Amino acid sequence: MKTLTAIAALTLGFVAFAETEQPALLSEVTTAMISEYKGTREALLPSTDKRADIRREFSTVPGRMHMVRSITVNKEACRLYLKNALGDTLMQVGVCSSRNKGQKTEADDCKTPEGTFPLYGVYNSTDWTYKDTDSKCYGPIFLSLKTPRYWGVGIHGTNAPGSVPGRSSHGCIRMHNENILRIKPMVQKDLRVTVLPDHV
Repeated sequence: MKTLTAIAALTLGFVAFAETEQPALLSEVTTAMISEYKGTREALLPSTDKRADIRREFSTVPGRMHMVRSITVNKEACRLYLKNALGDTLMQVGVCSSRNKGQKTEADDCKTPEGTFPLYGVYNSTDWTYKDTDSKCYGPIFLSLKTPRYWGVGIHGTNAPGSVPGRSSHGCIRMHNENILRIKPMVQKDLRVTVLPDHV
């Protein structure tokens, strides 16, 4: 009888834990920040039928550092990984990378430079428009990368959330607006961004 009582108690406890551990979608603060961005549709979480639904909060070995020291972009997998100094993956999000594969060799070739680059600056790109158009396509934040020979390459939000994940950008790495807002307070000036090469 004691055994049955213990099993019942454990079962009820597990059910209660499962019901209370459901992840929240977006906080009120994040929703408010996104709603202030002009020129984009309502921010949506990645749909469950895409690879972008792989979303993990900070998950490292207990006792490891939770400070982001590097970012790795896998263009082929359409994934961006935030890592600490020990190489632990703190978070990963889906991204849209360059429409053309391979190393960037000239301006406007719709390719993302491959290699490791320093973070050049973090900017409010709310009202930025693409070249001479009126399209506000950079989302609320632009993380600028220092890429030799080329300028204007970075990681930013988007006004086309349906393009993430995918391969359709002009060379930048774009992600959902809610994800760039989550990443922005985690980056620092000594951060390095590594863009892995395409297999072509």
